[in-house]
Amino acid sequence: MHAGVVEDMDIIAARLDEKSCYVLGTNIDESALNPVEIINAYKQQNTSIENMGFWFLKDPLFFVSSLFLKKPSRIMGLLMVMTLALLVYSIAQRRLRQALAVHNETLPNQINQPTKTPTLRWIFQLMDGIHFVTLNTNGVAQKIIHGWTDIKQKIIRLMGKTIMQIYGLSDNVNLQLGSSSM
Repeated sequence: MHAGVVEDMDIIAARLDEKSCYVLGTNIDESALNPVEIINAYKQQNTSIENMGFWFLKDPLFFVSSLFLKKPSRIMGLLMVMTLALLVYSIAQRRLRQALAVHNETLPNQINQPTKTPTLRWIFQLMDGIHFVTLNTNGVAQKIIHGWTDIKQKIIRLMGKTIMQIYGLSDNVNLQLGSSSM
């Protein structure tokens, strides 16, 4: 058997174009700086919004390279949704950290050490495994939350009354581990 390699320059060029483009959103006026100056200023930032919130875009698990938007209106729409998501994320993280400080509480970090400043990403991982189940027995629906742990209950209680209501918790109810009725 004999094999050979043939370079398809069109495919290589398309791949290079795809890998060479990225979106850089800014509020700098177009007349103030040219694109090269904007990129240089961006690269010189040592603490930036990206470092605090948009770091996930560089995570290969996010598959941002699969997003290829050509229309400026779609790029602006995506940036708006991402900015709104970052705002909600930041508010929730700040709210949880403030509640931890007010109640002088901690949560376990990734190596099971107590922390008063967990990231919301870690909190999402801690909250994984809660399932809302509805059992219908003889026409009677029973709603059950499965997957409770003390840590999950603590997080929900720290997030406040509205979140507690969503999960069916009250101030004076201590749910059993494993599952409980709503």
